[in-house]
Amino acid sequence: MFCNNCGTEYGEGINYCSKCGNPISPVKKTIESEPTIRYQESGRGTLILILGLLSFIFGPFCGIPAWVMGSGDLTKIKRGIIDISEKTATKIGMIFGIITTLLIPFIIIFGIATVVGINVFTASSTQANRDAVVADLTNLTSLSQQYYRKPLALGGGGNSFINWEIPEVIKSTGNGEYSVEDIQRNSLTIIGVGIEKGNDGENKIKVIMKIAPERILSTQIVN
Repeated sequence: MFCNNCGTEYGEGINYCSKCGNPISPVKKTIESEPTIRYQESGRGTLILILGLLSFIFGPFCGIPAWVMGSGDLTKIKRGIIDISEKTATKIGMIFGIITTLLIPFIIIFGIATVVGINVFTASSTQANRDAVVADLTNLTSLSQQYYRKPLALGGGGNSFINWEIPEVIKSTGNGEYSVEDIQRNSLTIIGVGIEKGNDGENKIKVIMKIAPERILSTQIVN
């Protein structure tokens, strides 16, 4: 203990200072409690986390708010304005918002591009098959006209298409299948059915070619 008046130090049990006569009272120690910290703003970690999770369903509609709110609250947490206990939920929600905001539009664009690409490829394949069927029918036309002009003695038709048949090896090709219909003395109809679906999206390509002895009378693309 010390004298409050002159500062002389004494042991326990001394009531008066021997130098100045001042009464000596024991110093009572007080324990100060830690002050309660009051933050300027309450955190929104739970809300931001919920928005981040919902963004996987609703995309940027929830992702952008989670991103913006999370970024702002994390800055305030660093400055001590918001309790640090909100940091984990806030950060996770913000990350989810960033992912969905940037990723989902990319997925949508990729999906649209894929669908467009498939449609373009399908249309291209359809047209290529249609052209191939027409080319095969044109070749068959040449064969039938050769048969028409060839004399009967040489195995031809003798100026007639009657009895002409498509050779077995080319009745079915990689492009489609072919058959003869409405065969007349001076005219012939050959039908080609492709391997790709036609314009209706259900039935296969079909081309009908009507032939005369010297020329193709008509080419009808049915599908």
